[in-house]
Amino acid sequence: MELTFEPPGPGPWQQDSAHVPNGFSPFMADVYPPLGMKGFAETFARWGALLDGLAWFSVNGFPYQQPQPFDRPGPDGPPTPEFIEAEIGRRAGLAAAAFENKIWRDVLAQWDDDLKPASIARHRALGDVELADLDDDPLRAHIENCIDHLLAMGYQHHRFNVSALVPVADFVLHAAEWVGEPPTGLFGVFDGYSPVSGVLCPEIEPALEALRADPAAIELLRSGEDPAAKLTKLRSQVPAVDEFVRAVGFRLLEGFDVTSPTAIERPETIIGRLDAALDTDPDLAKIRADKVASAMRDRVPEEHRQSFDSLLTEARLMYRLRDERGLYSDISAIGLLRLALLEVGRRLSANGLLREVEHIFELDSTELAELLAGTTKLGPDELAQRAERRQEVIAHGAPRNLGPPPPQPAPMDGLPPALVRLMTAIGFSIEGVLGQMEEAQGDDATVIGIAGNGGVYEGKVHLVHSMDDLFSIEEGDVLVTPATGEAFNAMIHLVGAIVTDHGSYASHAAIVARESGFPAVVGCVDATERLSQGQQVRVDGTAGEIHIL
Repeated sequence: MELTFEPPGPGPWQQDSAHVPNGFSPFMADVYPPLGMKGFAETFARWGALLDGLAWFSVNGFPYQQPQPFDRPGPDGPPTPEFIEAEIGRRAGLAAAAFENKIWRDVLAQWDDDLKPASIARHRALGDVELADLDDDPLRAHIENCIDHLLAMGYQHHRFNVSALVPVADFVLHAAEWVGEPPTGLFGVFDGYSPVSGVLCPEIEPALEALRADPAAIELLRSGEDPAAKLTKLRSQVPAVDEFVRAVGFRLLEGFDVTSPTAIERPETIIGRLDAALDTDPDLAKIRADKVASAMRDRVPEEHRQSFDSLLTEARLMYRLRDERGLYSDISAIGLLRLALLEVGRRLSANGLLREVEHIFELDSTELAELLAGTTKLGPDELAQRAERRQEVIAHGAPRNLGPPPPQPAPMDGLPPALVRLMTAIGFSIEGVLGQMEEAQGDDATVIGIAGNGGVYEGKVHLVHSMDDLFSIEEGDVLVTPATGEAFNAMIHLVGAIVTDHGSYASHAAIVARESGFPAVVGCVDATERLSQGQQVRVDGTAGEIHIL
């Protein structure tokens, strides 16, 4: 197919393949990037970063990003040297105060005491609405409430980006300097410090306690019965399981788009997670992390050990916020909107106004507003054609970069130390989440990527391109996939190692591997194309290599 990718503005642009590998649906392409830009602008300003924001635009549905330096030329030309000097001084003061006052602690307190509980309560209120019982007008009002909630939650996610990531990156970069190792191999000190990233999420504990007290329920859980039927019976028989489902059922299983299924739509993910969690030792990950930290500390020069301890404490404190801010914000809000739109889609499909229920996701924000207002003129044929076209675009893929090649990072010689510290940590964090190999590397026998978690494992490849592929995984398989998401936690107990096309050392796949204690190689670009189903491989998570045996 003919498809043109034009940069959304001057300068270099990078695709966010780690979060949205298949691009956005029309509605999300309209509404989501501005939320990220608003949040980034706020978090950069609070810390005094030398960035005013992160520009974020959709090209053929694929999101592209570009950092916005504070001294970039404006409508009246480049800023004056006097302005630049004064602004650097002002921002250096903010950065120094941020580190000295540990402002991330205030952010975490606000998150734990106010924002997270309020978000969870709002998710539950919207999630408990029985959509099928609503007449058309109340359903429209519910969708409008879900859209408002999504707008608030997308902004909430991104307004905490720097506070969530910088303390972690700051520790890793200092520790790497002290022990003389690359920083990407030092994340093992955080195993177990992000419970929402592993099998044992906080919401699951009451359900596990109830199941352990009910052998008949465990027998049902592990029976060969259909997952949907099992889950229905378990929710009826074990109230704590029903409460768990109500708390997590509306969460997206992957990505940040309404086209991704929620947990309640794939009951096997909930069944699998409960099953895996029953056999998971809650203390094992932190024991492993403490051993890593102790061995690392022994190699730190004596004069830096007190700083090592202090920075590690702060980093571990904040580590969970990296995933919590998404899971308890937009990942839930997008899922709630999806479920409501599916109900509309079912009604339109039953009346012959949609060919397929999920064609409701082919509407952009203006068209969805017109639909809710009863003024839309779009017919089922046009939406079906859009759906077919979008699948062609997904299959076509998108270039990693648009515009000119990214320039070399500007030297930070002469900048105040606090700004050097801050900007180094921000750059490392962004690369850790969004980075990948710029182009495929290796040969016919080796695939090269980024070290996600250390260790070596041999096993057979299991390719996962869709949710159905995930649930046919067998114990000990090497999971090879474009990127991981919440759904993978349901089957993670069977995995021997993870290999991904996208993401870097702070991606979801790397974090899950560290939480579960198996090797990971991430950001390989095309591992899903170069590795074959059933192929025997050796995954070296320390070296960042996959060897075809």
